[in-house]
Amino acid sequence: MKSIATKSIAVVALVAAMGVSIPAVAFAASGPSTSTSATASASTPWTTWRATWVTYVQGLKSINATFHSSMESARSTLQAALAASTTKAERQTAITAFEASAETALNARVTAITAAGDPPPPPAGYNGTAYVDGIQAANVAFRTSVTAAQSTLSAALAIATTVQDAKTAHLTYEQTVGTAISTRAAALLALGAAPSNPGQPSS
Repeated sequence: MKSIATKSIAVVALVAAMGVSIPAVAFAASGPSTSTSATASASTPWTTWRATWVTYVQGLKSINATFHSSMESARSTLQAALAASTTKAERQTAITAFEASAETALNARVTAITAAGDPPPPPAGYNGTAYVDGIQAANVAFRTSVTAAQSTLSAALAIATTVQDAKTAHLTYEQTVGTAISTRAAALLALGAAPSNPGQPSS
């Protein structure tokens, strides 16, 4: 009973990309400029931070891309095995192998996301500082909740001895992820509209 059910894997695939986006506010220029070349060459604490955040988010997206690639490979292997199977036992073996591959892929993603740590905080004193802080806090809380839910699921499945035990573990996991999605959405909604001229120093 240690394998992760396909349904729970689908839940993680659904939320894998959440919490790794960069809002348009992060790309606002720092202060007014009079020419394109001036904008391109200007360097401020905001633009310096922005570059580090873009790099950080690209790293998270790369982790998710690796996860999705692993899942696609596992699904292809499953489909081929099922197509070639002639008995119920062979089909069950194929499904078990798929779930084992899916669990490995998911655990690798969780480990990588955890290792990435928190995003670089925006510099203080800008119109967009508080707004970005709010976005980052919502995303970090979301990823933390999902990671904790995965750890709890793995631990529960490791000691599960019946199908009902496994079903209960999966249901708890899916409910926790659902709550995390709702909490993140509420937090982002509470931020309101993005500030005007976020890359300019606040007065």
